[in-house]
Amino acid sequence: METENMEKGINNQFNKELQLQIEGTLPKKHIYSLGYPGINLLSAGLPNLPIELSAEKLAKKASLNYRNRHPFDLSDIKDLPKAINNPIAVFNSTKFNDNSKIILTSLQHNGNNFIVVIKAHVNPLIRKANVNVNDIKSLYPKDNIADLLNLFRSGNKLIVWLDKEKAYDFISTQSTNLIGSGDKAKDSIINIVNNFKNIFILRY
Repeated sequence: METENMEKGINNQFNKELQLQIEGTLPKKHIYSLGYPGINLLSAGLPNLPIELSAEKLAKKASLNYRNRHPFDLSDIKDLPKAINNPIAVFNSTKFNDNSKIILTSLQHNGNNFIVVIKAHVNPLIRKANVNVNDIKSLYPKDNIADLLNLFRSGNKLIVWLDKEKAYDFISTQSTNLIGSGDKAKDSIINIVNNFKNIFILRY
């Protein structure tokens, strides 16, 4: 109960600070504190370190002028701490030796789910001291659904944790045109999800 109240408090504080950024009154150098990974993220391999997000990075990612052009409304990521600790799925990065985790959340912008990319490292933009944090490197609504479905297709190669019920819902609502061979391919991905087994670890 104490942990639940703490997580609720962190989520509420994030929402209050996010509203200040929406209103333009949050200091530009502000660092959002999203608490610590819960059991789902710990089980996915995130270290038990603080999760942090730079307000500057958030503003840049949401901007229409950002080079990768995944603009979104800041209000779309309300309840972000809660969303990342209760994800649809978590994957290892597809980049060799990157050690980042890709978190597929239930948050959406125009029907596209947000992904959050986290890497544990020393971020000199956030901390001057030599302290590791779970730094949110990127977050945006993923409009390339085929890429997400390929992450599921990878099975144990990239999947490190998933909520089967949420994963079923996500996959079943996608157009069969995006999955190559239609319903047969969709069934194949659902079968991969069905056979995946989470390995839970206790919070420490």
